[in-house]
Amino acid sequence: MVRKIKRKVKAGPETPCAVPLVLVVTALAGPRREGRDVRRSFSPAWQLRDFFLDHVDLDAISTNRPLSLDEYVAWPGATDLKWAIRAAGEPGAILTTTPDEATDVSGPQLGVIPLIASVPGSELESLSRLWREDFPEVARAALVTIFNETWGLIPGYDHPLFVPPCHAQDLNAAIAHLNALVADECVLGGVSQPRPFGVCAERMLAMIPRFSKL
Repeated sequence: MVRKIKRKVKAGPETPCAVPLVLVVTALAGPRREGRDVRRSFSPAWQLRDFFLDHVDLDAISTNRPLSLDEYVAWPGATDLKWAIRAAGEPGAILTTTPDEATDVSGPQLGVIPLIASVPGSELESLSRLWREDFPEVARAALVTIFNETWGLIPGYDHPLFVPPCHAQDLNAAIAHLNALVADECVLGGVSQPRPFGVCAERMLAMIPRFSKL
């Protein structure tokens, strides 16, 4: 059997590159910390692209709604970044099919928002520093407002929780962080903790590129 050897892809300073990121989210309801549906569509569909341009000066397309983990694993854009960019078109939003309405939201629900950032090769390192740091407070508040409006949450009563964007290969670490945030909220509310969100198969994560030259 012949094994394929992966070559390291290098990008020059002016080479346009696509970088796969993920933003993981959930929403808890009130003092009992029940779940809320987090797979509703953003309106307008390109709302997150506008957000990242305005607050982080980053051009990043996204799907028009959060995906479940199973949806993300089956989503072709997870591994084919050029396909995702073509699918987004000029508006910068990748339309998805409507999720099954029968989804159980009695407990917290995991949402995975894929983001494809477009940067020149010279900014790859600065982008990696960005996703290692917390969002500035103003940007965090603006993103919470988007989630509240999209999911019909009551500010001050319901709690949208999210982990700032990270590289898609680090999805499982982001999910673990989100699980910890949910656990903390349940402790504060004096309620039992729900079952932790499942993680992605490592073989799937290994198929995601660090970046793709455009």
